[in-house]
Amino acid sequence: MAGKKPVDASRRAGLLRLGTLPALNWILLAYAAVVIGIGWAYTSSRIHSDYEETMDEERTRLRGVTAALEAGTLAMLNDGVGEAVAGANELQADGGLILASRAEIIATLRKQLAGGSYVHSLFLADGVHFALTSREGQFGGPLMPPWLTVSRAPLSNATWVGSPIADPDHATAFVIPIARRVAWGKDLTLWAGALISFDGFEDLYRKSSDQITTMGLVASDGTILVRTPKVDGPDLPPAANVASVDVFRRAVAQGNEGIVEGYGPVAKKEMIYAYDLMNGYPIYIMDGQTRDAALLPWRKRRRMAVGTTAAFSALVLGMTALLNHSLRTLRRRDHHYRTLFNSAQFSVFLLEGDRFVDANLTATRMFGLQSDRDAIGLSPWDLSPEYQPDGQRSDELARERIQTALREGGTSFEWLHRRLDNGVSFPAEVGLSSITDGSTVLALAVVRDLTVRKRAEHDLRLLSAELMRSQDEERRRIGRDLHDSTGQTLAALELGLAQLMHDTSSGAGDRRKLLEHCAELATQCSTEIRMASYLLHPPLLDELGLLSALRWLADGFHQRSAIEVRLDLPQTMERLSRDSELCLFRVAQEALTNVHRHADSPWVTVRLKVQPNSVMLEIEDAGRGMQHAGDAETPGSTPSLGVGLAGMRERIRQIGGTLSVESTSQGTRVRSTLSTA
Repeated sequence: MAGKKPVDASRRAGLLRLGTLPALNWILLAYAAVVIGIGWAYTSSRIHSDYEETMDEERTRLRGVTAALEAGTLAMLNDGVGEAVAGANELQADGGLILASRAEIIATLRKQLAGGSYVHSLFLADGVHFALTSREGQFGGPLMPPWLTVSRAPLSNATWVGSPIADPDHATAFVIPIARRVAWGKDLTLWAGALISFDGFEDLYRKSSDQITTMGLVASDGTILVRTPKVDGPDLPPAANVASVDVFRRAVAQGNEGIVEGYGPVAKKEMIYAYDLMNGYPIYIMDGQTRDAALLPWRKRRRMAVGTTAAFSALVLGMTALLNHSLRTLRRRDHHYRTLFNSAQFSVFLLEGDRFVDANLTATRMFGLQSDRDAIGLSPWDLSPEYQPDGQRSDELARERIQTALREGGTSFEWLHRRLDNGVSFPAEVGLSSITDGSTVLALAVVRDLTVRKRAEHDLRLLSAELMRSQDEERRRIGRDLHDSTGQTLAALELGLAQLMHDTSSGAGDRRKLLEHCAELATQCSTEIRMASYLLHPPLLDELGLLSALRWLADGFHQRSAIEVRLDLPQTMERLSRDSELCLFRVAQEALTNVHRHADSPWVTVRLKVQPNSVMLEIEDAGRGMQHAGDAETPGSTPSLGVGLAGMRERIRQIGGTLSVESTSQGTRVRSTLSTA
């Protein structure tokens, strides 16, 4: 049974030991570090994923703005260039540009100049001749102007875009020449184009300024055609070229549309650009946002996430510090508790159910265990012989006592234990009390070794028995001396006084009266000494036995007290041992003395019953009873024994008998039983 340790007991003991280990502080710190690390890892991952989502949303938004700008810009280009192409087609239908006069060309172009106000001028050119008309009547030609570089356009290009030039009508404004190739005769090329102003981009930018930082048009050769908002500076003058800028080169390398990120040459900041090559024109339309502006909401969320995680980390660290402080305090208290627990001079066990879950060091020494851990999982009967002195099985009686303690809150009793190392049994006093630990009810057992006390009690009983035997012998000697010596002397005195009275019978009356009085005193003294001698040790007890001694005691008691004595004695009985007869006689003697002194009873019964294996002596009266312990008026309580009866009880116990006293308001019964087996 000692090897079967319940799981709960082992776990509880392990936790108890773990709670006292300093390593638990490091475990808590490691746990806190892991929790904080996981928290920061999650926050970092969430910040990164939020960054990617924010950038993707920004790229998608910039693409949407680019698509909207491209649709509007294409409408502007098709409006202006389309008007010029329509005029060229009309002239070709009338015979061609060479046959038409300059006035006819100007008139035709002016008639076509009916689109949006952003189309400032229309022009036609065949590589040699040139004609231009504007809304305000300005005309150009017939020679090719320097800004019209269509001759350098590759034959594969259907459209041409020039650098920004001063507006013919307004020298301070800029327009962008854009032309489309129109087939005209064999191996001849006619370019029809328009000078278009993109000042309207400012209005578009203002409407979208909360979404973008810049927008514009860039020719495929890197020439900046339009940029909004306008940024003037010596480093990037109008018509500046960005073909050598890294961002532009990467955009061209990526394809006709997409997203490119890098340092912006205009904004002088890290930028995110969305771009698209417009359908049919060598022009990139682009819009951009600074990375700082795009990431501003993300940075706010990042600060919030970092702040939350930092607060969580501080909370975890604070709780860990508090737990560590509590653990250190609990460890100090547990150390004090374990010190007191193990320094106790008595064994202490903690039981869950009928199994030990903890024990102190005194228990290991008392029961011969290797360590206090060896007690965990054992049951009380593992540390006991199979049977207790009263014949009951130790396991059954132990379970009964444990249930009593749990039910009533506590109990105490004597128990016979056994050491595990050598099997030696020893008596002990056990105190059981219940302890509630949450939903678990435990029992605390305090075991005190009674070996020394029992040995002392045994020695004391032996000494007491020896003293009582010495007392009886002394009484016997004193009684014999009084009877044989003092009694004989008084008898001789009586005879002498009697002779003296006979010799002085005729003498004076006063002298004779004095002699008679002295004779009466001598007779009384002789009677009292004889009675004292018999009471100290009745010779009838040794000569005729207990029955005769009890009859003589009853007669003498009746004569002295005038109390009726009712004898219920057998006619005959076998002689008992000398100690047994003397013990029963002393019980009767002491009981009758108490009746005389305290009972105030009209009668007393002396009853002796001889049973097969025992002899029972009862002395019963009808008096007012004996005073009870605690409260003399409480019925059924234990009577307070005098010194005489207490001595009789000890005398009876020494020879293996019992003495009981039953006292109520109707009388008292003293019963003594001796075994004769």
